[in-house]
Amino acid sequence: MPFAWNDAAADVYYADGTEVLLWRPTERFIITRLKGQATLTALNFYMTRAAREMSSGRLTVFHEWAEMTTYEPAARDELKRWGKQHNDAFDHVEYLVRSKVVAMLISVAALTLGRDLHATTDEVQFLDDLFRHLERRGL
Repeated sequence: MPFAWNDAAADVYYADGTEVLLWRPTERFIITRLKGQATLTALNFYMTRAAREMSSGRLTVFHEWAEMTTYEPAARDELKRWGKQHNDAFDHVEYLVRSKVVAMLISVAALTLGRDLHATTDEVQFLDDLFRHLERRGL
Protein backbone atom coordinates (compact mmCIF):
# COMPACT_ATOMS: atom_id res chain seq x y z
CA MET A 1 0.00 0.00 0.00
CA PRO A 2 1.45 3.43 -0.93
CA PHE A 3 2.32 5.90 1.81
CA ALA A 4 -0.36 8.41 2.77
CA TRP A 5 -0.13 11.25 5.28
CA ASN A 6 -2.58 9.44 7.57
CA ASP A 7 -2.26 10.96 11.05
CA ALA A 8 -4.06 7.97 12.59
CA ALA A 9 -1.28 5.66 11.33
CA ALA A 10 1.51 7.75 12.92
CA ASP A 11 3.21 7.61 16.29
CA VAL A 12 2.41 10.94 17.92
CA TYR A 13 4.23 13.20 20.33
CA TYR A 14 2.40 16.29 21.60
CA ALA A 15 3.37 18.72 24.36
CA ASP A 16 3.14 22.47 24.85
CA GLY A 17 2.03 23.20 21.29
CA THR A 18 4.68 21.01 19.66
CA GLU A 19 3.50 18.05 17.61
CA VAL A 20 5.62 15.35 16.00
CA LEU A 21 4.07 12.68 13.81
CA LEU A 22 6.27 9.74 12.86
CA TRP A 23 5.55 7.09 10.25
CA ARG A 24 7.47 3.90 9.40
CA PRO A 25 6.07 2.96 5.98
CA THR A 26 8.61 0.15 5.65
CA GLU A 27 11.60 -1.22 7.53
CA ARG A 28 14.45 1.28 7.97
CA PHE A 29 12.41 4.19 6.59
CA ILE A 30 11.11 7.01 8.80
CA ILE A 31 9.04 10.04 7.91
CA THR A 32 8.45 12.81 10.45
CA ARG A 33 6.30 15.92 10.48
CA LEU A 34 7.09 18.53 13.11
CA LYS A 35 4.77 21.44 13.91
CA GLY A 36 5.72 24.13 16.42
CA GLN A 37 8.96 24.36 18.36
CA ALA A 38 11.65 21.70 17.96
CA THR A 39 12.21 20.89 21.61
CA LEU A 40 14.66 18.47 23.14
CA THR A 41 11.87 16.13 24.24
CA ALA A 42 10.26 16.22 20.78
CA LEU A 43 13.56 15.31 19.13
CA ASN A 44 14.17 12.58 21.72
CA PHE A 45 10.83 11.09 20.59
CA TYR A 46 12.27 10.82 17.06
CA MET A 47 15.78 9.72 18.09
CA THR A 48 14.48 6.89 20.28
CA ARG A 49 12.41 5.44 17.45
CA ALA A 50 15.19 5.97 14.91
CA ALA A 51 17.64 4.11 17.16
CA ARG A 52 15.23 1.13 17.20
CA GLU A 53 15.09 1.10 13.40
CA MET A 54 18.89 1.30 13.19
CA SER A 55 19.10 -2.13 14.77
CA SER A 56 17.87 -3.49 11.40
CA GLY A 57 20.33 -1.50 9.28
CA ARG A 58 20.91 1.89 7.72
CA LEU A 59 18.02 4.38 7.69
CA THR A 60 16.37 6.61 5.16
CA VAL A 61 14.68 9.57 6.85
CA PHE A 62 12.47 12.36 5.53
CA HIS A 63 11.69 15.23 7.93
CA GLU A 64 8.77 17.41 6.86
CA TRP A 65 9.45 20.36 9.17
CA ALA A 66 7.99 23.24 7.15
CA GLU A 67 5.76 24.14 10.10
CA MET A 68 8.61 24.29 12.61
CA THR A 69 8.38 27.73 14.20
CA THR A 70 11.66 27.72 16.14
CA TYR A 71 14.02 25.34 17.90
CA GLU A 72 15.64 25.10 21.29
CA PRO A 73 19.41 25.47 21.08
CA ALA A 74 19.73 22.38 23.30
CA ALA A 75 17.60 20.41 20.83
CA ARG A 76 19.74 21.50 17.89
CA ASP A 77 22.93 20.63 19.78
CA GLU A 78 21.64 17.21 20.86
CA LEU A 79 20.42 16.31 17.37
CA LYS A 80 23.82 17.25 15.98
CA ARG A 81 25.63 15.23 18.70
CA TRP A 82 23.35 12.23 18.22
CA GLY A 83 23.62 12.44 14.42
CA LYS A 84 27.40 12.46 14.63
CA GLN A 85 27.32 9.47 17.00
CA HIS A 86 25.18 7.56 14.47
CA ASN A 87 26.79 8.95 11.32
CA ASP A 88 27.17 5.54 9.66
CA ALA A 89 23.58 4.52 10.38
CA PHE A 90 21.97 6.66 7.66
CA ASP A 91 21.59 6.10 3.93
CA HIS A 92 19.71 9.32 3.21
CA VAL A 93 18.29 12.21 5.27
CA GLU A 94 16.20 14.97 3.79
CA TYR A 95 14.46 17.99 5.34
CA LEU A 96 11.64 20.21 4.15
CA VAL A 97 11.87 23.53 6.00
CA ARG A 98 10.22 26.91 5.55
CA SER A 99 13.33 29.06 5.90
CA LYS A 100 16.24 29.20 3.48
CA VAL A 101 18.41 30.14 6.47
CA VAL A 102 17.46 26.91 8.25
CA ALA A 103 18.14 24.97 5.04
CA MET A 104 21.58 26.58 4.91
CA LEU A 105 22.23 25.72 8.58
CA ILE A 106 21.40 22.08 7.84
CA SER A 107 23.88 22.15 4.95
CA VAL A 108 26.54 23.55 7.29
CA ALA A 109 25.74 20.84 9.84
CA ALA A 110 26.19 18.25 7.09
CA LEU A 111 29.67 19.59 6.42
CA THR A 112 30.65 19.47 10.10
CA LEU A 113 29.26 15.94 10.39
CA GLY A 114 30.93 14.82 7.20
CA ARG A 115 27.59 13.52 6.00
CA ASP A 116 25.15 14.06 3.17
CA LEU A 117 22.07 15.87 4.50
CA HIS A 118 19.63 17.46 2.09
CA ALA A 119 17.46 20.45 3.00
CA THR A 120 14.98 22.27 0.78
CA THR A 121 12.22 24.83 0.99
CA ASP A 122 10.66 23.37 -2.18
CA GLU A 123 7.75 21.15 -1.16
CA VAL A 124 7.30 19.71 -4.66
CA GLN A 125 10.95 18.64 -4.81
CA PHE A 126 10.77 17.18 -1.30
CA LEU A 127 7.66 15.14 -2.09
CA ASP A 128 9.10 13.96 -5.42
CA ASP A 129 12.23 12.76 -3.59
CA LEU A 130 10.17 11.12 -0.86
CA PHE A 131 7.93 9.20 -3.23
CA ARG A 132 10.87 8.22 -5.46
CA HIS A 133 12.64 6.72 -2.42
CA LEU A 134 9.45 4.93 -1.36
CA GLU A 135 9.00 3.57 -4.89
CA ARG A 136 12.53 2.14 -4.78
CA ARG A 137 11.43 0.26 -1.67
CA GLY A 138 8.40 -1.14 -3.47
CA LEU A 139 5.80 1.19 -1.96
